[in-house]
Amino acid sequence: MANTLRIKRRSSAGAAGAPTSLENAELAFNEADNILYYGTGTGGAGGSATSVIAIAGYGAYLTLGTEQTVTGNKTFSGTVSVATPSANAHAATKLYVDNAISNVATSFTAAGDSGTVTISSGTDTLTIAGGTGLTSIAAATDTVTINLDNTAVTAGSYGGSGTVGTFTVDAQGRLTAAANSTISITASQISDRTTNLVTGLSGTANEITVSNSGVGAVTLSLPANVTISNNLTVTGDLTVQGNTTTLNTSTLVIEDKNVVLANVASPNDTTADGAGLTILGASNKTWNWVDATDSWTSSEHINLASGKVFKINGTTVLSGTNLDNVTIDGGTF
Repeated sequence: MANTLRIKRRSSAGAAGAPTSLENAELAFNEADNILYYGTGTGGAGGSATSVIAIAGYGAYLTLGTEQTVTGNKTFSGTVSVATPSANAHAATKLYVDNAISNVATSFTAAGDSGTVTISSGTDTLTIAGGTGLTSIAAATDTVTINLDNTAVTAGSYGGSGTVGTFTVDAQGRLTAAANSTISITASQISDRTTNLVTGLSGTANEITVSNSGVGAVTLSLPANVTISNNLTVTGDLTVQGNTTTLNTSTLVIEDKNVVLANVASPNDTTADGAGLTILGASNKTWNWVDATDSWTSSEHINLASGKVFKINGTTVLSGTNLDNVTIDGGTF
């Protein structure tokens, strides 16, 4: 009776990959990835092989008849035969590139705003020539620079408080001449100049006034009462010397951390008496300094938010639930 030799195997329903261990020279085939594994080396725990390597099957060696993707760099020392390319996907092969180059046109047509010209590759030279007021320079590799020619005009600013600029323009719109002419107008050449000037200027009610202040003179001034309808930005200091300052605004933003009240030439407790805040309501709500009691005095209840306490010299003396660290007749409770 013939004997049947079998090797270890894992069915296709199992996991791909090598067995966790094999005996030395032992074979195992994994049907999940169709790879044959071999145990090599001795000395492992329990006499098992020290490593398991793939020796055959898909992925272990290239197949001969099926499509397969090979990753990583490969170096071939012999002759490599490649099939004739048939698509752009094969463009890296020399034959495909050679065929593509042979179909490239050897001439091209260049067109201007009017007219065209045919340029033969390797024979003709395409010249980019500057027209009126233009100069072309081919000074760098693959670069032609087109410059605007200078004219006889000196670069600078023309015209001023006592002069007017005069210019000459050519058909291309360039300035070919520029100069300054002094403005000279005699008084006799202007009739009713003051009246006409005042008539031509008009002020805005509560913003600016215009008046005739003498021969040849017009005065622009602010009216007694000024109204500014838009925003006013003062970059310097603002000093108000009147008796009352009224702010009709919903939000008052002050950058300074300290607001000074009762600012007089010689401040003392008497001049500070009654200084503080007044909030208008059904009755006035006040927080004032009272000289007679040498104390800050509130006309209303003081209610602290939950979790807040009263402190004296940094020590809590009163909270919502306790009266702390208070000494009465030498005792503490």
